[in-house]
Amino acid sequence: MTTAIWQDVRYTLRTLRANPVFTGVAVLSLALGIGANTAIFSILNALMLRELPVSRPDQLVQVSGVYRNGSEVPFSFPMFQEIERRQRAFSGVFAWTGGSESNVEVNGSPLLATKRAVTGNYYSELSVSPLLGRLLDANDIHGADADPVAVVSYGFWQRRFGAAPAVIGKTLRLEGHLFTIVGVTRKWFAGMTTGAPPDVTVPIGAPGSKAITNPAMLWLFVTGRLKENTTIEQARAQMQTFWHEALLATLPTQTAGRRRDSYLAMDLKVQPGAKGVNRSLRSQFLWPLYLLLAIGGLILMVVCISVANLMLARAASRGHETGTRLALGASPWQISRQLLVESAMLSLAGTLLALAFAWWSSRFLTAFMTSGSFKPTLLDLRPDWRVFSFTAAIAIITALLVGFAPAWQASRQGLAFLLRRNDRTVTSGTGLLGRALIVSQVALSLVLLQGAALFLRSLDNLQSFDPGFRRAGVLEVDLYPKPHGFDHVDVGEYRRQLTERITHLPGIFSAASSSITIPAGGLSWNDTVSLASSEPVHNALATLVVVSPDFFKTLGISLLSGRDFNWTDNEHHPPVAIADDSLARKLRISGEVIGRRVRFGVQPDLQNLSVIGIARSARIISLRDASIPVLYVPSTQQMRFGSARSLLVQAKNPAIIATAVESAIQSFDHEYPVGAKTIEAVTDQALLRERTTAMLSSFYAAVALLLAGFGLFGLMSHTVTRHTREIGIRLALGSPNVQIIRTVLREMLLLIVTGILIGVPCALFVARFAEHMLFGLSPYDPATLAAVSLLFLLVGGIAGYWPARRATKVDPIVALRQE
Repeated sequence: MTTAIWQDVRYTLRTLRANPVFTGVAVLSLALGIGANTAIFSILNALMLRELPVSRPDQLVQVSGVYRNGSEVPFSFPMFQEIERRQRAFSGVFAWTGGSESNVEVNGSPLLATKRAVTGNYYSELSVSPLLGRLLDANDIHGADADPVAVVSYGFWQRRFGAAPAVIGKTLRLEGHLFTIVGVTRKWFAGMTTGAPPDVTVPIGAPGSKAITNPAMLWLFVTGRLKENTTIEQARAQMQTFWHEALLATLPTQTAGRRRDSYLAMDLKVQPGAKGVNRSLRSQFLWPLYLLLAIGGLILMVVCISVANLMLARAASRGHETGTRLALGASPWQISRQLLVESAMLSLAGTLLALAFAWWSSRFLTAFMTSGSFKPTLLDLRPDWRVFSFTAAIAIITALLVGFAPAWQASRQGLAFLLRRNDRTVTSGTGLLGRALIVSQVALSLVLLQGAALFLRSLDNLQSFDPGFRRAGVLEVDLYPKPHGFDHVDVGEYRRQLTERITHLPGIFSAASSSITIPAGGLSWNDTVSLASSEPVHNALATLVVVSPDFFKTLGISLLSGRDFNWTDNEHHPPVAIADDSLARKLRISGEVIGRRVRFGVQPDLQNLSVIGIARSARIISLRDASIPVLYVPSTQQMRFGSARSLLVQAKNPAIIATAVESAIQSFDHEYPVGAKTIEAVTDQALLRERTTAMLSSFYAAVALLLAGFGLFGLMSHTVTRHTREIGIRLALGSPNVQIIRTVLREMLLLIVTGILIGVPCALFVARFAEHMLFGLSPYDPATLAAVSLLFLLVGGIAGYWPARRATKVDPIVALRQE
């Protein structure tokens, strides 16, 4: 048996080498289908399945609090100390912060970089080694009086130090404080945050760090390493025994009333940490990747059908060879086996090429999906056993799908059948199996084309609809404070002076600051808003936005009633707020809204806010969701709840005034502009996920349509070639050209219409799962479905016309001489 298979392999290699066009088309098609799926799975593997590159990642456990609204929250440093002191399930517990933006100065050049503070056992508990120098340890945790040291990431070392080995011992300034670099981490190490390595890591308590002893500051993420033979369920149960006492022991002294009750009601969550923590990155990528993987699966099926059709046509053209082999004693099983070996060889060649394609395309896709992000994204896309297993599985499935149709047909064809092949008619010449494959290809291609059309129309709707704020003519400048830039400064007065100076620049109409960028996305503060009165309580989850006067004027958000904030709304006056009309509706305020009092969350300073205006709802949080309520408070009163993150400038031509605005900001020497973009550019960037989905789905749909068109063309061409003699007889008997064309096109149109009738319900069913990703149209949109079906008819007509036209050019004398 082994000898026979080896003979089939050698024979297949000779025949494939002798047919380079067929081999090249088949291998490239398979490489595209397999490579697309492998590339997308590689990203999913790096983001969701790959464990952290540390020692025994299965022992890591992530511990967090659960707030009253269901969101996970980090711990304060006193809470971490209580957990560390009371726990008995972990061999070690360590704490770390997220990658916050920080001022960093390297060789005199200021820049923004991500910084992480860690406890002294962070690296030792993870059991990782440095690329250069050493990592932080317990001896580096001595507070502000110690010589500050830092560890830089591999990427930061490459970008800012040119990968110089002499980086150890060099210094950098972090928030104005001098740090000595003692180590460089390895390339794929991102700590506990999958895909998001910090640029600089410093010890907790280092100069410039937050007041770590403040029990009200929830800023530390806590991870434990399980002891041997201890399960996560046992760790969870043991921690629950002391959780309430730990909350009481760390209760901030200034916390009272509803805020105290909320703190003591905090729950505990203990979950596996082997794959790291990065909810924002995973939520951003997860659905688009799953969707693209489903699209990749469909395109692979289309490719398989296309290559199977090629092999059917090739097997048909080798009928005399097959008949000869059968006459010499070969069994139908031997013929089928040889065809299966051929499909396996094509699949193997396509898979090898697909791995190279996947390596390149996965990196391109990751870079494209994370473009414009401030924080660097580092996903380990190197193939591991999961990627190789996935690729091998789809390669085997592909080989079986490609080889099944010709092998099954060969097993049913005897010698007599092959000798009678030339007696068939035009209408029966394609064969039931070939027609079934073409119909399936049309149906699957229709599903892909319908999905792509829906995503393209959804993207167009998002780019063209009115978001409730001014898109054109507004510049957004991201701001970041300089080290000690606001020491001994009246921030409210500075904001007023800055706004006034910018407003007086030529070509500028108004300016305002905001605690969020537009749109904010997930970077916003959400909490419960309710009436601060004895009326029946109606709660609504809303987003708090701290803005300066003229914010609404600058963004073109109209006030439906009441007044705007002004510079006299300061800490010496009662706290005020402006609600958008979505929030007013959800609170079900009856009667006059102006003058009513509301509370936001449990912060004492936000418990008695007087509503002075109602603003039109605007999609400043999410372009896709108009139902997110917003509560605006003035920066002149509530600066501590949201420092100015961006400066908004309305101008006649915002692109050309960016330099003047940045110069005005720098002239005060309190903060510096990180970047300046128009609101149009920012909103386009916010639609990156939608644009990626639309672009890739359109590409795959175009490939599927092209393959379907070539399949129809090949089928009709093959039909015409095989029935040249019959066509010649008809022409010799006086049959008009129109009748010949009609005969060929009739079968082609029948196949397309059958495929459309099967594909339409499939497309409608599949579109339901992508409904949440659409905007402004239904997944059952009839206009889109009709346009896609007409496009298929057009492509089929073009694909079938040329073979039909060629049939009319047959010379009857030549045709009659054919055997």
